[in-house]
Amino acid sequence: MKIRAFGKTDIGLKRKINQDMYLIAPELDLYVIADGMGGHKAGEVASRLAVNTMASYWRKLKEGKPPSFLFSTRKDLSNTANHLVNSIMMSNAIIHEAQKKPQYHRMGSTVSALIQENDTLWVANVGDSPIYLFDNGRLVQISEEHSVEAEQRSMGMTNPDGTTNPFLKNVLTRVLGLTSKVNVYINSIRPEPGDMILMCSDGLTNCVPLDSIAAVLSDSSVPAEQKVNMLVEQAIKGGGGDNITVVLLEVLKEGKWHKLRRRIMSR
Repeated sequence: MKIRAFGKTDIGLKRKINQDMYLIAPELDLYVIADGMGGHKAGEVASRLAVNTMASYWRKLKEGKPPSFLFSTRKDLSNTANHLVNSIMMSNAIIHEAQKKPQYHRMGSTVSALIQENDTLWVANVGDSPIYLFDNGRLVQISEEHSVEAEQRSMGMTNPDGTTNPFLKNVLTRVLGLTSKVNVYINSIRPEPGDMILMCSDGLTNCVPLDSIAAVLSDSSVPAEQKVNMLVEQAIKGGGGDNITVVLLEVLKEGKWHKLRRRIMSR
């Protein structure tokens, strides 16, 4: 599977600091978005710690120096997937430790990450920064939202018209850094050539309806990099009330030689 990725982050119209961070690291097969939270510059610190910790973790792994596991590995996950969970847990531990400094008290961050393993993409997240698979015109969320609203919706605790309290959407039930341990959601997909994977902070989805996002992704005449710019611009036009970060991955068609070479290298 060959992937091409583009990303962009913008402070938006109402924030003084951009507390979003993202990583596009094809040499590590790793893609990450983190949305920090906390007063002053603490949110920016938390998201940077999350992204930098994960990048460092995977560089060490590629160098044959795997960090120690912080949990009992799961037999239902591959070694790569267990390392993805562990790298997020390590980010959580580092952010939690940093909170001992008064200026970083109660800081935290969401994290959403993808790691490529041959023809599989492992999807992991903590918080509410969503990841979507765009497949044949359909935009399907493949991450798990960790908010009070999402939990109420999953338990059927909705209003008679099927709605929930929108104010509870911003009340997160899981976040990096606030506790010594964190429960990481993880799943896998096997995308096909032509599919796209959208990673974003809620600064996009709070300002741009999903059908509008799908319309941008559906336009085959627009290059992927331009689609990223268009989505950020739409979020700004929609109010720009938060930091906006978009990472878009394209799954490309491979020639026979590239497929054979990748199979040989993966043995």
